[in-house]
Amino acid sequence: MARRVGAAVERAGAALLEVDTTAAETVVAADQEINALQFEVDDRIVALMTQYDPVAADLRFILSAVRISVDLERMGDLAKHVAKTVVRRSPAPAIPESLRADFTTMGRAAVRISEKLVRILAEHDRLQAAQMSLDDDELDAVQRRIHEQLPGLGYGPQAAVDAALLARFFERFGDHAVRISHQVVYLVTGDVRLDRS
Repeated sequence: MARRVGAAVERAGAALLEVDTTAAETVVAADQEINALQFEVDDRIVALMTQYDPVAADLRFILSAVRISVDLERMGDLAKHVAKTVVRRSPAPAIPESLRADFTTMGRAAVRISEKLVRILAEHDRLQAAQMSLDDDELDAVQRRIHEQLPGLGYGPQAAVDAALLARFFERFGDHAVRISHQVVYLVTGDVRLDRS
């Protein structure tokens, strides 16, 4: 799921910058595969709960798997929202040219975060997981910068709304990655003092 989500946000970000509706439509269609994987995880969790008598670390694993699959599915939805905005605004670009550099930064940061998330999930690297919020800070900062520019854009209210929503989609993508990273820390350590963002 994490790999598919990473591919989705990378394609959606590129489609946004290139006004590529074909690539955007591919992201929208591929979201069904991410949703199907979440259902598969849910089914496997139910099977584990009914076939075995999980205790302690097993229960942490199951609880973490449920939470992680929900966050990954939501990350896929956020990439889909970016892609749908590209399709809806076509043939016009969804972002003003003056914000292109900021959205390029956000797209690259989201891809970097998703690549790191795959490693964290595969390796249960709690040090990298604990540092994910630092990666997310970049998305937060760029979102604030975009919002500060919106009043002076001069492109009309629809362009401002689209830019604000697109920035929010990328920012929330990072937030979900942080939540997943905290779940990995919980899985490995049992520490329940997780960030509530």
